[in-house]
Amino acid sequence: MAMALRGVHRRATRVGGLGLARRALSGAMAARVTRAVVANDMVEIAFADGHMAAFHPVWLVDHDPATLHPTSLQRQLDSATLDPALPVPDAISVQDNGAFVDLAWTATSGAPQNVRFDADWLRKHSYAPGARKERSDALCAMRHTWRAADLDKNSVTKVSASAILEDDAALRRGLEALVETGVLLVTDMPTTMEATEPIVRRFGPVRETFYGGIWDTAPKSAEQVNDTAYTKDGLHCHTDTCYLMDSPGLQLFNCVAQSGVADGLNAEGQIEGATKLLDGFKLIEDLQVRHPETYEFFASNPLKWHCIEDGVFVKSWAPVIQFEPGTTVLRQFRYNNYDLAPIDYLDADQIQPYYRHTKVLNDMLRSDEYISYVRLNVGEMVVIDNHRVCHGRTAFTGYRNMVGCYIGRDDWRSKLRSLSGGMPLVNDE
Repeated sequence: MAMALRGVHRRATRVGGLGLARRALSGAMAARVTRAVVANDMVEIAFADGHMAAFHPVWLVDHDPATLHPTSLQRQLDSATLDPALPVPDAISVQDNGAFVDLAWTATSGAPQNVRFDADWLRKHSYAPGARKERSDALCAMRHTWRAADLDKNSVTKVSASAILEDDAALRRGLEALVETGVLLVTDMPTTMEATEPIVRRFGPVRETFYGGIWDTAPKSAEQVNDTAYTKDGLHCHTDTCYLMDSPGLQLFNCVAQSGVADGLNAEGQIEGATKLLDGFKLIEDLQVRHPETYEFFASNPLKWHCIEDGVFVKSWAPVIQFEPGTTVLRQFRYNNYDLAPIDYLDADQIQPYYRHTKVLNDMLRSDEYISYVRLNVGEMVVIDNHRVCHGRTAFTGYRNMVGCYIGRDDWRSKLRSLSGGMPLVNDE
């Protein structure tokens, strides 16, 4: 229940947040040590920026950079062999105008005799409460949560397909946009599955599921439909594959055929064949303020989803609202009313509250306050963070087809870190 009592950590700044956070945490502005002393059986270090940190001797020995494998960078020191009560160093010195801290133990202490730390590394990995909060603040500044009025097709970050293929800097800009808003539009896309594949693979390896690797959403006949995506019906906003324990991190939709005319309306008076986009993180922020009991319910009570078809029966059980471990930073919004399994796992006194809270949540998911309608043209591909941004569509009558695929969360974030010189993301540095 502890999760539910935590407030959502909102982003502190809006303009320039991503760049500022990256510079603050990537080591571009090197830290400097002004003082290092022994106090209270700890090594206390003062940094030039005013930060104070105290390190346990055993932690310092465990993180000795000299014990890392020179090429794999894997740990070679066995933490289980260390004495938790390891004594403080016999000597401490600050070197090279504060760039390094040298520690030395006697040969009988059980510690390595000499350990050198880069000041910047120690500042970056300080586990003092202030440092951990500082990292959460900076990392939240990467995100810009939005309602419908804040994001439309004109304001979505756009990168051309050729730039994605040929220019790492352009790919990095696109990935940064996915951190900031959860949405990217790739322009000048080809219209075949074969030509789409090398472009989507720039984001990471294609995630194979029982739908295959790269697939399309061309409407199927009624007897062939194995998912509502293969109909012409309108779809409420949802995240995909809630029924998988490790739901894919990105979803990509390349428009290769579009129904009707650009300003055509369907029977519900909506733009025909438009993609609905909704920021689940903004919805959670507002849910906490407007409906705190609903927020608490969906942060505390896992729901079950499943998918059943020929040869497939998958299910997953997870909370709708998930946080990064040890923080109040949102990690994932997971919800799909279409794929809910029977509600046979709640206590009897939770059943009516479940339906009350479900109505509150779905009223928000279906509200034009949050839904941005983006009608894709042929040759445009939308990329969305499936752990944050919900998608849906308006009904259509003609022929509409999207070539799509999934990319794993680990993979696209790994690509961003590698293109950004090790740029940390939420709670991973």
